[in-house]
Amino acid sequence: MTTTNHTITYRFFFPDGHSSVHEVVLDAATGCHSSGPLRSYQPWTDLEYKKCSHCPLKREEHQECPVAGNLAVVVDAFQDEQSFESAMVEVVTPERTYRKEVSMQAGLFSLVGLIMSTSGCPHLDFLRPMARFHLPFSTAKETTIRAVSFYLLRQYFLSKQGREPDYGLAELQKLYDAIGEVNVGMAARIRGACEADAAANAIVILDVFAQVLSDQVAHELSSFETLFSS
Repeated sequence: MTTTNHTITYRFFFPDGHSSVHEVVLDAATGCHSSGPLRSYQPWTDLEYKKCSHCPLKREEHQECPVAGNLAVVVDAFQDEQSFESAMVEVVTPERTYRKEVSMQAGLFSLVGLIMSTSGCPHLDFLRPMARFHLPFSTAKETTIRAVSFYLLRQYFLSKQGREPDYGLAELQKLYDAIGEVNVGMAARIRGACEADAAANAIVILDVFAQVLSDQVAHELSSFETLFSS
């Protein structure tokens, strides 16, 4: 039987004994976010509320920001948590299970990044294939090497289609500049909805990672070059 969904489950276990569980269900073939928990409409998820300056979506087709709409249930669950609090976070994928004690903002960073990159935002969609092979708690260097590798794989497929590939990574910098703007916009939305700071801080960390990757591309990934020396 062919599996149509790819489910990634995040479980947060807190020192006081309470826990929180969040499932991200992706289409196994496309990596797109395929479903989410039911919830009532929230004003901060409206497409026009603190809309990203470079957003190409139109209100006639999208009442909500697709990223905000999928993040809403996470923001609701964690709006009272402080970023410095710790939790044991367990991430279950179809292939393996990860478990690590981290700060709230680090755990949410991983979950929020997964949701954002699979929610249908035009500026984040190029990260969707990488999210399909999600690596929780990744470091800046791990994220950089994965992002560049997936980007180059995309160029290979474009070349097979007869299109001009960007093996020199000329366009990757522009893509990450656009991600930075999305992160700023989403942080503004979430701060408007959160009483505490954990969820918004997770977005801030995403922005830092985007800047790290931009720096790596700008310096031609020189920090990894020695790994490939013969």
